[in-house]
Amino acid sequence: MDGTTADLLGISEGSRVWVAGEFEEVSLLEPLPEGVETFEEYTHSLDATILLTDDAAAFTEQIDEVFPQLGSVPLVWVVFPPGDVSAEEVAQVVHDYGWGATSPVMLDDAWMAMRLAQD
Repeated sequence: MDGTTADLLGISEGSRVWVAGEFEEVSLLEPLPEGVETFEEYTHSLDATILLTDDAAAFTEQIDEVFPQLGSVPLVWVVFPPGDVSAEEVAQVVHDYGWGATSPVMLDDAWMAMRLAQD
């Protein structure tokens, strides 16, 4: 894999990133570029949102709360362990909310990411 996880997710120097979900897993995004701020809760003027989940049912509940706040966030990713959640489950859940998902990208041996966008 070339580059860091942050590079793969388009997180650049000075980005403001909301990490929703299992905030203790933010270490999988490291090393973060210089000046990146991470937030545990939604705040204005975000550059990216990373939804961390390891359970499809919990992800459905999570997006009930998160999706209404994401209209102006340019980068939205869901990051999950493919042994616990499948790419198909993620795609179906977000589709039910009027969103689409890209093909999955492996971040490391244990985590996968899919970029989300409103349809």
